[in-house]
Amino acid sequence: MKRRLFQAALGILLTVAFAGSIAARDRLVVGYTSASGVFAGLWVAHEGKVFEKYGIDSHLVLIASGSLMVQAMLGGDVPFAAAAGSAAVDASLGGADITMLGTMVKVPAFYIMALPEIKAVEDLRGKTVGVTRFGSSSDFTMRYVLRKHGLEPGRDVTIIQTGDLFGAAAMLRTRAIVAAPFSSPTNLRAEDAGARVLLNMGKAGVYFPHDAFMARRSFVNANEDLVRRLLKGYSEGVYRLHTDSELSRRAIRKYARVTDPKVVEAVYQYALDYIDKIPYNTHQGVQEVLNQIAPRNPKARTASPESFYDDRFVKELETSGFYKQLWGK
Repeated sequence: MKRRLFQAALGILLTVAFAGSIAARDRLVVGYTSASGVFAGLWVAHEGKVFEKYGIDSHLVLIASGSLMVQAMLGGDVPFAAAAGSAAVDASLGGADITMLGTMVKVPAFYIMALPEIKAVEDLRGKTVGVTRFGSSSDFTMRYVLRKHGLEPGRDVTIIQTGDLFGAAAMLRTRAIVAAPFSSPTNLRAEDAGARVLLNMGKAGVYFPHDAFMARRSFVNANEDLVRRLLKGYSEGVYRLHTDSELSRRAIRKYARVTDPKVVEAVYQYALDYIDKIPYNTHQGVQEVLNQIAPRNPKARTASPESFYDDRFVKELETSGFYKQLWGK
């Protein structure tokens, strides 16, 4: 009888302790904008319960557009997001209190892919190309490439929105567009539609906050410890991406929505190639965004790149030796 009472009491204590441990975690909705491998570090941190280690009950939400993500953040539905850095800059220039807290990828991690008749970028004159959304990373990349090759977007080349990269691949197949920027795994869909790589932007020598962590400044100032723990969890997730291939492939299969082993491997390698180990923002990258925005928003011509990002948390983690403990150097 006493043994049964003891076991019952112990069960109650364990239940209360477990409930307390859950309650102690901060529930945090984190948005991301596509099924691209650039978000694999985030997926691994969530799937591998790394965020839980840092007291965060994470909930990942897919919103397939940087501009729509900013709207969700301003509305209070998504307090923290991983999205195109250009969306954060655009929103800030418009008066929103959005800041970038670290880059996930600091170069435009796209392949410009085109149908076989397009042999060079100059062949896009008079044609229609696709981007996911105006103001997105894909939009920046396409406009950058066109201007670099003497073509004015909108005048010499028509740009239309495809919604997402899967939509862009479908529009290539129907020839509604002749080219678009792709990341992995959608570059394989573009190949199936008959497209080939015209340019690899990762080797173009240009910095750009392809995707970055962002939040409202008011949220950051009121939740500094939470932001710090989130960046720790994410950074450890990136480390696990490099060191735990089984977990990484499982996360990629789930969130990239792929099952073909060949596709999984392509996404995994893409993630390893492009995702930053230490997520610093770059002056050059934000300046590139401002250069693109300047023709339609004069405020961008005189804006300081440093006013759009807040690197203090990443600097703090590096100074404390956190990244050195992860990577050993």
